[in-house]
This record gives sequence, C-alpha cells and structure tokens, in this order.
Amino acid sequence: MARRRSLLDLPSLNIDGDISASMNRIVEASGLSRFEAVDRLNQAAKRYGVRLSGGNAEALTLATLEKWLNPNESKNVPSTRALNLFCHVFEASEPLDLLARSHGLGWRIIEDEDAKLLELARTEREIKVLRARKRKIEAEL
Repeated sequence: MARRRSLLDLPSLNIDGDISASMNRIVEASGLSRFEAVDRLNQAAKRYGVRLSGGNAEALTLATLEKWLNPNESKNVPSTRALNLFCHVFEASEPLDLLARSHGLGWRIIEDEDAKLLELARTEREIKVLRARKRKIEAEL
C-alpha cells in the first residue's frame, strides 16, 4: 500500500549531481587514473555486451567520463545500464543506493553480509513469535 505524503515530504528525484559526486569519489578512491577507469569500463562493457555511450560512439571516451563525474554537468549523466556497469566494475553500490533512497520510501541497497544479518534478525523474531505461541498452546492444555 502506498504511503500518503504531504507536499513537504516529496522525494528529491533530481539526484544527478549526487550520483556524479559519488561516482567521482569512487574513481578517486580506486587509485586508478581517469584513463585507466575508462579502459576498465570499456573492457567490461565489451565483455558484458553493454553499450556505454549513445549515438555512433563505439566506446566510452575520457571526455564523457569526465562529464559523468562532474556534478555540475547535469546534461551529461550515465544511462542506467552504464551506471549499473560502473557499480559492477568498481564494486560500489553507493550510486545505486542514492537512486533507491531518492524515492523517500525507505529503500536501501544492502550488501550480502547485511542481507544475511537481516535474514537472521527476521528469523530470530519469527522464532520468538513461535515460542510465545507454543507457550500459549501449552498453557491451554
């Protein structure tokens, strides 16, 4: 069921600058040069059959990557498939997490270990409910 919102609670869906800044931090933290980052992205795009650029471009250029990483270049953002490949290549979920959180619905991207912890917590809660139910049934016998 959808939650009702007031006009003051509207999500911020224009997060291009935030995603660009996140991608920029990820590339900087990788220790790769911009040229090496382009090369890795193009290699992965070829391996997985993902088209990174529009128009007639066969591969991602350094100029295009620079525009993607610049928060002030709101006209030049990566496509969803390019963003997905970027996150895969750099093993980073932050840009996708920003996208998910922008909806204001409590959505988050979680890593495998956190997913297992969440499953464990839910299982523990289920066990607690079942034990209480068992005690109630035993008390009625």
